[in-house]
Amino acid sequence: MSIEDSERQGRDSLDQPLFDPARDVVTEAAALQALAHPLRLRLLGLLRLYGPSTATRLAEVCGESPALVSYHVRKLAAGNVIVEAEQADLNGVSTHSRDRWWKAARRSTFTGLPPEGDEESAALLDEFASAVLSLNTDRARGWLSAQHKWPRRWQEASTFSDVPLRLTAEETRCLKHDMAALLASYRRHDSTAVAEEGVPDDAVIVAAQFLLFPDPEQDAPSAEPPRNI
Repeated sequence: MSIEDSERQGRDSLDQPLFDPARDVVTEAAALQALAHPLRLRLLGLLRLYGPSTATRLAEVCGESPALVSYHVRKLAAGNVIVEAEQADLNGVSTHSRDRWWKAARRSTFTGLPPEGDEESAALLDEFASAVLSLNTDRARGWLSAQHKWPRRWQEASTFSDVPLRLTAEETRCLKHDMAALLASYRRHDSTAVAEEGVPDDAVIVAAQFLLFPDPEQDAPSAEPPRNI
C-alpha cells in the first residue's frame, strides 16, 4: 500500500475533521512502535507545541537524564516521527555547532484500526493507546497541581466532566465527528508560526482532551446489530 493510499484509507475510516493531509499523518498500527512509550510521546508533544529543541533541552524540561532522552529521541528519529531541524526552523535561536536540533515531522498522528486477525498490529495499537492515555492522565494531574497558580478566570474555564449517554454505535460515531468538528472550528496552536495573526494577547495553549467509549463494566453486545422484526 502506498503512503497516499494509506492516508486516504485512514481519512475515510477516521472521518476526522481535525485531519489535514498537508500537516498530519495517518500511521498504521505496525508503524507505532516508535511512539508506544509515554516519554517518547511527551518528547514529541513538546516539539509539536514549542518547536525545535535539542535532547539536552528536552531532558531539562522533562526532568530526565540527557542520556535517557537521547536514547528515546533516536528511537523517534528512527521511526521518522521527528527529523533534524534546519537553521530556518530555529527562528534566529543561537546554536552551538555540535548541537543536534530536532523537530516534529508532522503536526499530529492519527491511527486506524488494524486488519482483523492482525494480532501483532493490534498489540502495538494497544501499547500506543495506553501510552497516550498515560500521558493525557499525567497532563490532567499536572493541571490539578498547578491550577491554584493561575488566575481565577482560567480555573473557572477549565473542567473535568463526564456524562453517561445511551447511544448506538452510529450515534457514538456521529458524536465523535461532531466533537472533532467543534474543536476544528477553534484556533489551533501552531508552533511554526512566528507571529500568528489575530491571536489575542491573553491566549494560552489549551489542552483539549475528550474520551469517548462504551462503559467497560457492561457486557459487550454481539458483533451484529439487532434486526427489527
